[in-house]
Amino acid sequence: MTTSEDANTKRDDTIVSDPETLGDMPVIKGTRVLVYDVAASVMASIPQDRILAAYTTIKEHHLDLAVTYAEANPLQRRASRLPPWPGATLVRSGQIPQRKG
Repeated sequence: MTTSEDANTKRDDTIVSDPETLGDMPVIKGTRVLVYDVAASVMASIPQDRILAAYTTIKEHHLDLAVTYAEANPLQRRASRLPPWPGATLVRSGQIPQRKG
C-alpha cells in the first residue's frame, strides 16, 4: 500500500457520517466534533494547541485530516426549510428598510 492509500484509509476510518449523529454531518469518529468546524479553525490560523484544548477528544493528526476532508468535500449550503418569521422582510440589497409610522 502506498502512502497516499494509507492516508485515505486512515481518513476513511477517522471521519464518519451517521444520521443519528449530528444530522449526518461528518465528524471525527468516536466524537461529536464536526470536521468542518475543526477545518475552519485550522484555516483561520488558530494555533493547534488552542484547537486541541477546545476539542479535547481529538488528536493532532485529526487537524490535517479535517482540512483535507473539507477541501475535498466542500460543505453544501442547504436551502432553509424554515418559513420566514411572520411580518419579516427579506433584505437582499444590504440595506435595512425604514419602518413606517
